[in-house]
Amino acid sequence: MVKRNQAAAARADDAATLGLRERGKLEKRRRIKAAARQAFTESGYDAATTRDIAALAEIGIGTLFTYAKDKRELLLMIINDDLDALAGTAVQSVDPHAPLVDQLAAFFESRYRYWAGQPALGRPAVRETLDFLGGVAPQGPEAIRFYARRPRMLAALTDIVRSWRQRERVAADVPVDLAASLFITIYLTEVRRWLMEPAPNADEGLRRFRELASLAIRGVAPASGPSAAPEGGSNKLSGV
Repeated sequence: MVKRNQAAAARADDAATLGLRERGKLEKRRRIKAAARQAFTESGYDAATTRDIAALAEIGIGTLFTYAKDKRELLLMIINDDLDALAGTAVQSVDPHAPLVDQLAAFFESRYRYWAGQPALGRPAVRETLDFLGGVAPQGPEAIRFYARRPRMLAALTDIVRSWRQRERVAADVPVDLAASLFITIYLTEVRRWLMEPAPNADEGLRRFRELASLAIRGVAPASGPSAAPEGGSNKLSGV
């Protein structure tokens, strides 16, 4: 009985130690994120260094590198956590009875407002992720996490377009996943352009997105008369 009690006490001590260790890791991660955000915002992403961030977080540089191997991973760590917190908002804000362009704008609105409030993070994120797409930057865990969000966005937008096709408001021959990919491409291209403005305004960014999305929905063929599509082709987007 004594040995059994001793073993139970030892297991409880191990659990408590593990709990303290995990809490310590979470606290260090929180401090690192706060320090990186402060350094990127106040000094600028290019000027900030990992040593600056480690000093602000009151940890050694070696400890910092166990959480993120470089400055790019630190940037994406912050953005990943922020965007994860917004993920539910994007879907919940979409009114299924609203016009399609309103649903698309509502889906992306929280992202536009996030980027407008964080241009010091958004601008370098655009550049760093373009380097990643071009094969220039290494692929770390935070980069993998960042790009894992893209298929989820595509799936949500595909569901929106599919619901419109089921109501016969989208042409039957339009692939819903291709239409969703078009809307994501418009968003990504526009966000990159818009973030380069001196003071990106969310309302202006959304207005421009709505204009381009509306053009994609309407199509470029005339409302009546010969199709603008090449002979033998079809203007599939005109029915979206």
